[in-house]
Amino acid sequence: MSPITTNIAAFMAHNALSTHNQRMFQSLRNLSTGLRVETAKDDPGGMVASNALQSDMVGIDAAMNSINRGEQIIATAEGAITEINELLLELQAIVTESGTQGGIGDTERMARQGEIDLILEAIDRIATGTEFNGNKLLDGNLDYELSGEGLNDFDWVHVNNARLGTSGEGLDIHTDVLVAAEKAQAGITLNGGVLNTSMGLSVTFEITGPGGVQQFTFADGTNKLDMEASISTFAEELGIEVDLSSNDELIITTRDYGSNQFVNINAVEVNGQDSNGNSFVRSWDGTAWGFEADNEHSDFGQDAQMLINGQVASVQGLEGRVVANGFDLEVRLDESANIVGSANFKIVSGGAYFDIATGPGRSGLSSLGIRSLTTGSIGGFDGALSELRTGGSAAIVDGDTLKAQRIINESVQEVSNIQGRLGSFMRYTLESARDTLGTTLEQIAAADSSIRDADLAWETASLARTQLLSQSAMQALSIANSHPMQVLSLLSHS
Repeated sequence: MSPITTNIAAFMAHNALSTHNQRMFQSLRNLSTGLRVETAKDDPGGMVASNALQSDMVGIDAAMNSINRGEQIIATAEGAITEINELLLELQAIVTESGTQGGIGDTERMARQGEIDLILEAIDRIATGTEFNGNKLLDGNLDYELSGEGLNDFDWVHVNNARLGTSGEGLDIHTDVLVAAEKAQAGITLNGGVLNTSMGLSVTFEITGPGGVQQFTFADGTNKLDMEASISTFAEELGIEVDLSSNDELIITTRDYGSNQFVNINAVEVNGQDSNGNSFVRSWDGTAWGFEADNEHSDFGQDAQMLINGQVASVQGLEGRVVANGFDLEVRLDESANIVGSANFKIVSGGAYFDIATGPGRSGLSSLGIRSLTTGSIGGFDGALSELRTGGSAAIVDGDTLKAQRIINESVQEVSNIQGRLGSFMRYTLESARDTLGTTLEQIAAADSSIRDADLAWETASLARTQLLSQSAMQALSIANSHPMQVLSLLSHS
């Protein structure tokens, strides 16, 4: 049958040509854009999955930018701290050299005190002037704010980091002292308040403290006040305190508390024994102490036992630290609070926060506290660094040089600890988070690419195929369109 009004073959060829052209145009678009899925109609499910993956990639990219900014902040702070450390070392050299009494005159000592004042001024200038994007870094601006009456029980509280509540309610801290700390203590019992060997012999005592060892030789009959005065001359150097009890005991006590504090009193180069049974004989093997048997002559201090928010604190003397999920806290008990009891305070706000994760809320926030490094803030048990200024208790002119050296050592230790903590935060928090996010970003990008991106080899082959089929359909359409003309030729012959 050869219909005239409806050319079925032409319709079929036309439909085939349209389909092939559409596929060819699709391949051309994919090749030109590099995308397989450009609109939802290309792959509805794939578009939804790709959009979710791209949202994740945007979040990861933002977190990595935040980490990079955090590293720049920490690097800026660390560079300034390095300079402060160098100034502290210069300060240490000046004070150590100035400790020589005979080799330095008053004029030179005054000149060196002037150098010390300038160094302290430079440290304060660095601490108050170091900033990043308008934010001060080392003046306490990034430290945590604390409140509560319980703070009176501590010499200091340092919050290294704390994850505060999402509603700004702060973090409550509860401390319990289970066992009080103790100093090391030893003593010499003197009958009648004098050294009495009953034989007119002198006695040499060797006293060892946390700061060193010193020998003292006393003649028979030396009274307790003279012995106290003689030992007290070296007390600061030895790290001890000397007191007299009402029972004629000469008590030697360490200045600080803890298991690392030690005091020992030993009698050396002594022979003879008094009539009251107080032996001053040192046996050949060195085991006999030369005092009353019930007198303690060697002792170690004791660390406090402390809980912070229910966690067992790592304690040295009066100083305790807890690193728990959500906070890193260091405290030093005030001597008046060195008793079994409890204290409460709150971390209200503060710290520097870095968003190192992609999720919402504070779960992805990492915080860091940077306390003030001004000369009035750094130091330790012996005082603040600012006490080395002219007129201060640790100035090298009319001050205590030994105290100055201890304060500098404590300051160097404190500043070095802060610098080390910043370095650890950068390495183990920021850099590790960045590496993890980088790996995650790589995998998500690969997954998104497998959904959205075009396969060049496949699209090229598809284009060649559709071009061939399109040409074939065009030829078929031409033939189909010529078919009705054959019917007209039949009419002309009739």
